[in-house]
Amino acid sequence: MAYSTLLLGSIGVLAETSDLQRRAFNTAFEMNELIWHWDADTYRALLEVPGGKARLAHYAAQQGAEVDIDKIYEDKIRAFDAALAQGIDLRPGIADLIAEAQVQNMKIGFVTGTDPRQVAGILRALESSISPSIFDFIGDNTLAPRAKPAPDIYNEALRSLGVTGQEALAIEDTPESAQAAVAAGIRTLAYPGENAAGRDFGAGVEVVGTPAVTLLRSAAIAA
Repeated sequence: MAYSTLLLGSIGVLAETSDLQRRAFNTAFEMNELIWHWDADTYRALLEVPGGKARLAHYAAQQGAEVDIDKIYEDKIRAFDAALAQGIDLRPGIADLIAEAQVQNMKIGFVTGTDPRQVAGILRALESSISPSIFDFIGDNTLAPRAKPAPDIYNEALRSLGVTGQEALAIEDTPESAQAAVAAGIRTLAYPGENAAGRDFGAGVEVVGTPAVTLLRSAAIAA
């Protein structure tokens, strides 16, 4: 019995946006007259804290600073949206994977747990490559009480799509997000983003690099 559902996880599965995100944070710091600056190495380490607001709070605590996390995050959202408006590309292999899923009449979910404005921004930026209408489920942080690596958003996707974890195949770009899919009982493949390359994705995750359509053609549920 073939998998019936393809679940594409975080924004970073669809497009490599990590450096855009980092620069958007730095723009927000400038807007709020903070002397903070996240270089590539600092941001890579901070990515181990899932969620933009949580990342800001973690960094502020490290600096012993009291700042308006909500205000900084709002400014970051606007800066990121402006950057997305300049255009982005799908990551290699994703267009073919989606096309193959459609050929096989699979349900397709975008199981991100980020802010709905960021979800809308990324889908808008990619509209020339993929239509949002291809997704049978689109997640955001209003749909899950707990952020990844908790499995809440994946559990909601499974519920909404009417499938079990065994019927689905998930692709994620970071260890933290991948563990959310594993915790929901879903076979999980890792397509590491540039800032997650070389990291340990943990038990239950298969690191495959650029996903090939043969993953869907040969995928079968284990007895």
